Amino acid sequence: MKSGAAGPGRGVPHDMRDELCPACTESDSDHQNDVDTWIACSHCGTWYHVVCVRLTNWDDYDKWYCKTCRDSLPLEPKMRAPRRRSHRARPVTDYAAVQEGKPSDPIGRWTTLLAQYKDWPVRVSRVEGSTWTSQWLSTSLEPLISPTLVPVPTTQDLENPASHIPGMRMPPRHTTIRDVAQLVGPDTHVEVIDVRTQMSSRAWTLSMWADYFETPVAKREKLLNVISLEITGTAMQRMIEAPAMVRENDWVERDWPMHRRPCHADDEARKWPKVQRYVLMGVQGAFTDFHIDFAGTWVYYHVVWGHKMFLFAPPTSANLASYKAWTLSAQQESEWLGDRLQQLTKVEIRTGETMLIPPGWIHAVYTYQDTLVIGGNFLTDHDVAMHWRIEQMEAATHVPRKFRFPHLVRLAWYVAYAWHKRLSHGTSAPPPRIMEGIAQLCKRLELDVVKMETLPSASKGYKAAWDAVPRDVIRDPRALLQELQAHCKSRNVPHKRQRRYYER
Repeated sequence: MKSGAAGPGRGVPHDMRDELCPACTESDSDHQNDVDTWIACSHCGTWYHVVCVRLTNWDDYDKWYCKTCRDSLPLEPKMRAPRRRSHRARPVTDYAAVQEGKPSDPIGRWTTLLAQYKDWPVRVSRVEGSTWTSQWLSTSLEPLISPTLVPVPTTQDLENPASHIPGMRMPPRHTTIRDVAQLVGPDTHVEVIDVRTQMSSRAWTLSMWADYFETPVAKREKLLNVISLEITGTAMQRMIEAPAMVRENDWVERDWPMHRRPCHADDEARKWPKVQRYVLMGVQGAFTDFHIDFAGTWVYYHVVWGHKMFLFAPPTSANLASYKAWTLSAQQESEWLGDRLQQLTKVEIRTGETMLIPPGWIHAVYTYQDTLVIGGNFLTDHDVAMHWRIEQMEAATHVPRKFRFPHLVRLAWYVAYAWHKRLSHGTSAPPPRIMEGIAQLCKRLELDVVKMETLPSASKGYKAAWDAVPRDVIRDPRALLQELQAHCKSRNVPHKRQRRYYER
């Protein structure tokens, strides 16, 4: 995962990441969503957000000048020279050269791997849609030990391929990218990833994105990808309903107060985690390199139309250590992480199919053909220790805050408060796996309570811990935790998380 400068000029100074540029205003809503993509004037050196100066192809400039300099001096932007096309066959990626630090083409690397490794093992559970219930999630090991795929029944009407999964509603198969743009808003800015560089920009609108997507494959000058368009609060929301199993167990859906979920919130105090309804739009040949979804969330993933391939690795201690080392490595762009991962497995997903990805699984994604996907991230009580483990890894690897689960600790406090109420009012004991999750939740929040009790009130650590507590419902965090921990102790909750089969 990368962030930082784009185009002419040096890298963006770290202390500029949250500043405004000369072309944006305090009220510019796009500013907060694109603080990592800047371009510097090649004459005066002033930095601008690419979204504010309306650049969609910022990485193609060799020299770029701001309006002030262009108006006062005879300056013209200069584009990078196009690469000379070769009619020679592209060579196979030399991984010995990669290990020596020589650069490799990331797109060529993926196509080479697909050609060389056709027989990756396939470890995926295939279940009927009716299997997806809260009971299954709470008591079966199946959803935790491998990705789970729900195929389209042979008798299923493809116009409504999601109806066989309880409570799930998805857009019909004939939905187009232009439809998405109209429903969400054609002028809505969307974060677009350049597959070659893995850099992103919000200079695109959905109308521009639809124009690009409708361009014939052979005429597309770049491979681009959209994987972070969240559509809650738009007209498209009524077309999408996550499976009932997801909604019943999702911490946000279950425990974040409804009156604190405004469709649009300008101030930080009123914002909430909107991560349940993503629209992903990938063109043929696009890929996303190995990653773990923020906070190691569960993911539900439905292909409206198209064809994708996932490479998965379970979150064993060895695999997570390899992933962490690769993330911190200067050779990340030229090193194939798959060589370091154990139990790598391939899963293909096609039109009308739906997949559940367990917490913390490392995965990469390749798009075989143009694809429209609806997906969502969610946290549950079922593997809380993994969520905190990934949270710690994100901090250790310096993942920018914009790529982390929003308001995670505040959400955890709401969950703790809700469980305290349920257990205090005589709710029957939940399944052992859930009680184990509550105990792990307390263990994580204990860290913040200790910060509030020991750190100076002016310190950043104290302020972050204090601000995360929802004071409208929790007045004494320590007392709440002690009572919740007592509930866990009275039910003989195990102190250690049960190991999965792939960890043995």
